[in-house]
Amino acid sequence: MTSPTDDADQAMRTACAALREQPPALLPPEPAALAAGLARIADAGLDVVLQRLVADAPTGSVTDALATLLRPPEQAWDEAQEIDWAVRHWQACRAAEQLDEELAADFGEYWRRLEWSALRQHLVLLGQGHAEERRLLARIAKTSARYVALGFLKRAMEARHPEFFDLGFSLR
Repeated sequence: MTSPTDDADQAMRTACAALREQPPALLPPEPAALAAGLARIADAGLDVVLQRLVADAPTGSVTDALATLLRPPEQAWDEAQEIDWAVRHWQACRAAEQLDEELAADFGEYWRRLEWSALRQHLVLLGQGHAEERRLLARIAKTSARYVALGFLKRAMEARHPEFFDLGFSLR
C-alpha cells in the first residue's frame, strides 16, 4: 500500500520527466498582470520590484513550469520536499544538457530563479483575485523576505500584512 507522500513523489517524478522530454515554450512575464498583483499589496512604490521581476526573465524562464508544479496555489509542500524534487529535476536537466552554463553550474541560482518564477505566477494569480489569496500572500511574503532584491516588496507586505511576519517563540 502506498502513502499519499509516495503517490505525490511518483506523480512529481512523472511530471518532471515529461517536462524534460518536452520542455514548454518560454513565455515572457506579463508586466500588466504582475502590476495587478503588486497593486493588491501596495497602492504605489513597487515599480522597482515590477522592473526587477520582468528583467529577471525577459524571455521567460526554464524554471516556470517546475514552479507551477512545486507551488500550485491549492497545495503546499514542505520546503524540504520542494527542494528535493527541484534538485532531482535540476540534476536530470543538467545531465541532459538542457540548462545554460550558469544554471547547470549552480543549484542555488536555479532555486532562486524557480522561486522568482513562482513569485511571478503568484502575483498574477493574486491580481486575478484567486480563491487561495491567503496562501498566495504567505508565499509572496516568504519569498520576498528571502531575497534582498525584493526588499521593497517585503516592506510593503509587512505594512499591509504583518501577520505573515509576526513570529512568537516559546521555549516551553
